[in-house]
Amino acid sequence: MRARYVELFGMRPLFQDYLLRGANWLSAPKPQLRDELYLVDEDGLPALGEAEPAFEAANVLRLGRDVFYQVSRSGNELGLRWLESTLRLLGDVRVHPIRGLYNGTHIDSTIAFLRPGLVLLNPARVTPETIPEPLRGWDVLWCPPIEERRVPALPYTLSTPWVGMNLLMVDPEHAIVDADQTALIAAMEKRGITVIPHTLRHARVLGGGFHCVTLDTVRDGGPEDYLG
Repeated sequence: MRARYVELFGMRPLFQDYLLRGANWLSAPKPQLRDELYLVDEDGLPALGEAEPAFEAANVLRLGRDVFYQVSRSGNELGLRWLESTLRLLGDVRVHPIRGLYNGTHIDSTIAFLRPGLVLLNPARVTPETIPEPLRGWDVLWCPPIEERRVPALPYTLSTPWVGMNLLMVDPEHAIVDADQTALIAAMEKRGITVIPHTLRHARVLGGGFHCVTLDTVRDGGPEDYLG
């Protein structure tokens, strides 16, 4: 999206500080965003071409030493190729491409890791037969129907109502969840997760929920193997 070209510039002082304190600073190739990158599929919907590597971070979920990458209109195959080649330089990191589940943007309204062995899945996009292979042995919590109690501020929104399952796990026992999602909150509490209800009023208009608007630059622990 051309409108977001300079979005990360606000983070540069933070990244520069980390660099001076000994961190490694890697950056994906800045796309030229030429017209041939912006295509239309057979249904008349926007599609992402392969003119250059292009993906956004919201197309990626990290699970310890494993990384899940959604090939979609916000992440192409060349972007996957670049990410795989770069992560190989960092050590034993496994990249799992996800194809055919959802062609829209952002992976975290389709798959959300709650704790080791428990995953929240979007039943409108994932079926028992299409669960990604590395997660087939995990316990699945199927997201209840999304409750939308507010009319979006604008007639056109960047996100579907499923942004309501876009939650933030603070740790394996605590989650920040959209306060309107009472059925989801109840289902998570039955699994022993303490939920902190919160309101992000314009999530659909802005195109992101609690997971999307959070950039955790420091994490406890190392590259755990949750799938081994």
